Amino acid sequence: MAEKEPDEDKDEVEDEGEGEPEAEAKAEAPKAEAKAEAKAPAAAKAAPAKAAAKKQPKAGKAAPRRAPPPSSASLGKSMVLFVVVVGTLAAGFALLGQERGGGGPRGPSWKPGQTVDVEITLVASDKRELNCAATDEVAGRHCSFESPTKVWGKGDPGDDKKTLRPYTSTDNVQFVAAGLWSEPALAGNLPTTRFSVKCKYTVEGKLKSPTFHWESGWEGQPRGEMLAGVLTGCTLTP
Repeated sequence: MAEKEPDEDKDEVEDEGEGEPEAEAKAEAPKAEAKAEAKAPAAAKAAPAKAAAKKQPKAGKAAPRRAPPPSSASLGKSMVLFVVVVGTLAAGFALLGQERGGGGPRGPSWKPGQTVDVEITLVASDKRELNCAATDEVAGRHCSFESPTKVWGKGDPGDDKKTLRPYTSTDNVQFVAAGLWSEPALAGNLPTTRFSVKCKYTVEGKLKSPTFHWESGWEGQPRGEMLAGVLTGCTLTP
């Protein structure tokens, strides 16, 4: 009976040895889980950081800067400069047109009492077509109509030396005058095409708001003040 005791002790030792690795494995499991949990948040935090790092420009390549919007002061200066340039160009073209005889009729710079040389552009039919309408008189001279629908009723509307008519000079000046068709140079046969005559024009005053009648008919509205006078010493241009 005494010889079996050592074997029992040996079995107990072997049993104890076999249990130690299992105990150690169980003890290490919680630690591994704790390490895994610790690494997971760190990896989660590292992912956005890496993404942000990829979006950032590489060293030495600065991101392009957007130009700042123009200020109100700079816009104002640009508008002023634009207006000045456009105004200057318009004035230049207007002056060029006057020098070349272009553009619409312009007002003369003559004054009452002056006698000036004029060259008038005409066609033969102007003798019956050119008329004006106004209620005023200038130095006893008047239009052949008081209004576009009313013939002058204060005297003879057919007296050429007293009847004002609208004329246009070859340099594009408009005025009203009497006496042209009483001139001996225009008494005979007139050219069949457009022609011109040179005359002396004596300015006697200003006619208020006349309405003109041309070959095309009456104008739609009255003019402003027009210089009025008489034509003398007329000759046909060759």
